[in-house]
Amino acid sequence: MLTRTHFVFGVFVGLLLMRFNFGWLFFGFLVLGSVFVDIDSRKSRVGKRWWLRPLQWFVKHRGFFHSLVFALLFSLVVAVFNRMAGAGFFVGYVSHLFLDVFTRAGVKVFWPLEWKIKGFIKSGGLVEEVLFVLLLLVDIFLIARIVL
Repeated sequence: MLTRTHFVFGVFVGLLLMRFNFGWLFFGFLVLGSVFVDIDSRKSRVGKRWWLRPLQWFVKHRGFFHSLVFALLFSLVVAVFNRMAGAGFFVGYVSHLFLDVFTRAGVKVFWPLEWKIKGFIKSGGLVEEVLFVLLLLVDIFLIARIVL
C-alpha cells in the first residue's frame, strides 16, 4: 500500500485509541511507526532518502522489516528511551503490517518463517484509492469530534 494509506490508517488507529488517554507522544509515534516500515523500499515516500540506500542494498522490501520480529525489536529500542513512545511505535508498525497482508504482494509477517500472507488489493489500485478516501473522511470526522 502507499504511504498515504498507511498514514491515514495510522491516524485512524491513533484516534480510536485516544479515548484511553495514552497521550500525544503515543499518538505521534504510532503514526511514525505506521509509515516507518517502508524504509526498506527506495520507491516509498519514506525510503526514497539517499542516506537509506546503503540499508536498502542489504535488505529486501517486504522482508525482515515487514515482520513482527523487527516490529518488536525496534519498538523495544524506542521504548528504552520512552515506554509510551515504544508502545505507540509498535502499534503503528503492526497497523502497517496489517494493511500490507491485504495486498497482492503480501508479507512474511512471521519471518524467519517463509509463510507469506497475501490478499487481493493492488497497491495503488482502485480498491486502495477507495480505502484511502474512506479512511481520510473517517479521520476528519473523528478529529472534528475531538476538536468540537
